[in-house]
Amino acid sequence: METTAPTSAAGDPLVRRTDRDGVAIIELNRPERKNALVPPMLDELAEAVDAASSDPNVRVLMLCGAGGAFCSGLDLKEYNADPPPPWLATGAASVRAAHVALGACPHPIVVALERYAINGGAAFALAGDLIVTGTTAWLQIAEVRLGMNAPMNLAWLVARYPMSTVLQIVLTGERLHSPDLHRLGLAYEVVDDDAVRDRAEELAITIAGFPPGAAQRLKSSALRLAEESAPLSSDWFARAAELAPAAAPPPRSP
Repeated sequence: METTAPTSAAGDPLVRRTDRDGVAIIELNRPERKNALVPPMLDELAEAVDAASSDPNVRVLMLCGAGGAFCSGLDLKEYNADPPPPWLATGAASVRAAHVALGACPHPIVVALERYAINGGAAFALAGDLIVTGTTAWLQIAEVRLGMNAPMNLAWLVARYPMSTVLQIVLTGERLHSPDLHRLGLAYEVVDDDAVRDRAEELAITIAGFPPGAAQRLKSSALRLAEESAPLSSDWFARAAELAPAAAPPPRSP
């Protein structure tokens, strides 16, 4: 069965959902822009994740990008359009809402990281409880090199990884290739580039096939035991945004 998020103004869904064997496969769908992020897409993503989270037939969520790449980050061309897009003033709220939806998802989240996940796109890859990546894929959180903060990346990193790992990633702004991602514990598995989607789906279906509720209970218990302050709640993402200094506008596209 295939369902889609609300249709975009252009007539194509910016986020697609396909259900298979207890897995909701949620796909970022702007392949012509390497799935670069714009607030209308993020609104659809939040809606799709919320719907999958409350669907009794869904046990695992899989997040991926169309066209062989996960996500190239914010769409700077759209953010800097003249005249300004109507969503510009509410864009930060759309970003946060999408992360809140993922943070509240009770199901395990498997991410298929193909090619790259950059800056804002990296934050959505980090939402994965299990990340499957290709041998030549990479992730980069380079906001430090642009003089910007990275609140949503920090929200996920601090909630999930040791502080030494967090600081290595955010203070250098370097590309983390698949061996680095695996070494640091960000990637669950590295496979051939052309096998990422299939392997991520196989993993998701395997977990979905476990006794009903088992994976959800273990995920919930692990998060509650590890972090009593309840990161990944809506307050956690709001706090991360508050800690960022007055946001500089997104850099101009070349």
